[in-house]
Amino acid sequence: MIENILSVGQKTGFSAVDVFREKVEKKEFSAVPDYPAVFHAVSTDRVSIRAFWETGDPVGFLLSRPEAGAVKTAFSNIYSLKLPGEKENYAALLPSSAEKVKIDIFDGSIDELDSETFAALSDSIAESVVQFPGLKTRKIHLTKTLKKVYAANSKGLNIKYRKTGFKLTLSFALGNNRVDISESKVFFSRLEPFKIISRAYNLLNSLTAEKAAVQGDTPVILAPEASAFILKEFSGYFKIDGEKKKVEFSFPAILNIVDDPLLDRQVGSVPFDDEGVQGRERYLVRKGVIAERISNIQSAYESGVDSSGNGFRNEHSIFPGVRFSNLYIKPTVLSLHNLMKDARQGLLVSLLRLKSMDRDSYLFSAYGYRFEGNELCEPVHFYFRTSYLSYFLNILKISKEQRFFHSAYNTGSPYIMLEASYKSPNLFEI
Repeated sequence: MIENILSVGQKTGFSAVDVFREKVEKKEFSAVPDYPAVFHAVSTDRVSIRAFWETGDPVGFLLSRPEAGAVKTAFSNIYSLKLPGEKENYAALLPSSAEKVKIDIFDGSIDELDSETFAALSDSIAESVVQFPGLKTRKIHLTKTLKKVYAANSKGLNIKYRKTGFKLTLSFALGNNRVDISESKVFFSRLEPFKIISRAYNLLNSLTAEKAAVQGDTPVILAPEASAFILKEFSGYFKIDGEKKKVEFSFPAILNIVDDPLLDRQVGSVPFDDEGVQGRERYLVRKGVIAERISNIQSAYESGVDSSGNGFRNEHSIFPGVRFSNLYIKPTVLSLHNLMKDARQGLLVSLLRLKSMDRDSYLFSAYGYRFEGNELCEPVHFYFRTSYLSYFLNILKISKEQRFFHSAYNTGSPYIMLEASYKSPNLFEI
């Protein structure tokens, strides 16, 4: 089918054509207390085609389960819709080959996960929840996904890979508060429902607080989920085509920020992007200095550099945009125990919500606990204002404990310690 698409495209009159095909088999399992479990399966086969004239911008189309007649008609339609422009394009930068990459992103036991496996998982979760007084399970949702990806173009590229994914979402209630927590893994056996339950319990307890109960400047330690949330908010500064203003600045030498598509057992990992470009570990910030920014073929061409291999499509896009794979802050050798001991006392943040943005200033609502030494005390709720520059400039310590969180792409972080300046009874500034 792919060879036929490439042939038809060139016969229609285009000088270069590339094809991206994604076949997805997904099965979902859901359980609500006191009701039978529900199972749902769906499969998709999506093909994106991009075609280049000798000059001018590319054109393209998106088809689901394409047949020969539909492909021919689609090429004829886009060929006659507009005339090519006169400026040079980036067709010559399409890759013509790829190297084999050994990367651990496929769970061979995916077919063994069935309704009985889900029932056993649900029973295990129910037994664990009993250990947390007042905590109630509202819903258990598990999704398993098998993805097969193909990339080819008229320059001779013809490559593919397959990848598995498991996403467990647990919904809990404690009193009047509700929370949904998700975890995504490449391997089913790496899901850790007990840690999700424990995290949910801590989060829900922290939501009962009204204020920070701290006056004056104080150390703030962000849990991995909170730090990863901020990293994602500021990630636009690390794209070549990002809307964020590019500011060249030196941050603390302890800070290293990386995007790496080749991490074993991570849901953001791929052997090549949707354009067939193979990425590698890239330091976006190395020892506090901005070193590189990510790109796809188009944005790299416009900036006069090589693509970093970060060209990815979403479900509805014909052309790939610039997106991260596994974006994360490098851990150190320090433990959380070390950070809390050095701080002596402060605030540990486990949940963040973005309340507002004003140009470069971000206002976050933070939930967590006051701590003294290595002991957690009463729950706290406060607000803090920060910006891209001030946030990374004020990082004091980074821990060794690291976790990843997936939403569109994978974001990871250890615990981060910063100094917060007191502004008012419930507002701090970083």
